[in-house]
Amino acid sequence: MCVTGVQAATNRDGHPTTVQTYENETVLLPCYVEDAQTRVRWWRDEILLAESSLGQEQQSSERITLYSNGSLRVHHVQREDSGPYVCQAIRPSPWGHVTQVHEIEVMYPPSVETVPEYGELEVDLNEEVIMQCVAKGVPAPIISWRTKGREIPFRDTRAVLRFSADNRNLSGRYTCVASNGIGEPAEAHIDLRIRYKPEIYVKRPWVHAYPGIRVTLDCTVSAWPEAKVEWYFNNKTINYTSRIVKYNTENNYSLLIRYVASNDSGSYTCRASNSMGITEKIIELSQIANPAVFKKESGSASSTSYNFIWVVDSYSSIIQYQFWFRRYMKNGGGEWHKLYIPAGGGEISPVHVRSFNLTGLDAATYYEAVVLSRNRYGWSHPSEILRFHTEGAPVDSSENSEMDGDQEQNRIAVIQLSSMSQHYLLTTDASGSIYNQSQVLSLILSTLCTLIITRDRFN
Repeated sequence: MCVTGVQAATNRDGHPTTVQTYENETVLLPCYVEDAQTRVRWWRDEILLAESSLGQEQQSSERITLYSNGSLRVHHVQREDSGPYVCQAIRPSPWGHVTQVHEIEVMYPPSVETVPEYGELEVDLNEEVIMQCVAKGVPAPIISWRTKGREIPFRDTRAVLRFSADNRNLSGRYTCVASNGIGEPAEAHIDLRIRYKPEIYVKRPWVHAYPGIRVTLDCTVSAWPEAKVEWYFNNKTINYTSRIVKYNTENNYSLLIRYVASNDSGSYTCRASNSMGITEKIIELSQIANPAVFKKESGSASSTSYNFIWVVDSYSSIIQYQFWFRRYMKNGGGEWHKLYIPAGGGEISPVHVRSFNLTGLDAATYYEAVVLSRNRYGWSHPSEILRFHTEGAPVDSSENSEMDGDQEQNRIAVIQLSSMSQHYLLTTDASGSIYNQSQVLSLILSTLCTLIITRDRFN
């Protein structure tokens, strides 16, 4: 007899043996019988598979054959053939029955299914997320998870993934991978969506305009479920026309004003709503100048002076500047000095550049400065605070001549100051240096004295 396939080891002491094989293979299970008169029965799950007739081969089914020596052949094995097989040797009296046990383990590649079944899951922000992978395969598959190209670390393999959806960025695809060394690993996906109220980002909360120009107000909205976005002007619904149009590209929402009118100035609200809540951000459209910006070229300093350069965007001519400065103190609260500076040349361009040299400063000292600009429509918001120092001040990475770290708070603090200790009306010379009224008066008196002395000498 010649049989191909996998054969269990002959076991005469009754201890069970296990045969590992693959689908569609043939397995031979021996049953050791010493007496030819002994009858053999094969059982599986208490179901009789085959019983021998003395010395004859028996075909009990298309896939199961019992040979005359008691061996059982299982042909073209399938997954459901896995399990214990019991050979029962029935001996004549006075001997009793003898049993031998073999087990077939059919190995096959992993497969995996997800819970929820359809691979989609939605939860509210801060709710608990529970995902599960149900894997099959022999040997038992090892489970791993990954998301956004990275494996999620666990101390052990987990079929259940559980975490809190405390961040909307946890949304995305989660992949369950099952592997057991047989064939290729199996994968299944769960797409997680976290529901949250709209979030709005406004790049330009302040927009400078002028009658007749074209202006676009923009807000970027992130939300799930997708948000409904509306625009309001001074808390009233906008009547859209061919001049005022709203549109969006993906999550970027815009309000286009083709020709700005004088009465278009005011507060525009970008309001986004979904089932999770309502969020809004305000954009101010104004004809007053944009806040001034100190240029990096600022920084020419001596022991008692400092040269400043700033730029202002304004479609209308700048009439005047306010320059505020004070000695820098780590805890803030220093006394501000306010200077009024004339605009200088009347630029036709919407970009206005101003420079001047502030004198009378203390040597080796840190200061702070802020600039406001006025055009025909009023005063602008303050610039960001510039921290600077005169020559000889110790260099400190936290106290370099740079924009203050907490700009917005400082700007608000500056604008809300209820009193100013010193106000000066300034004039400038051709070089941009500034003089206050007392300095000008002293210069005039000095000149008069010189003229009188000169006249007396020649008389």
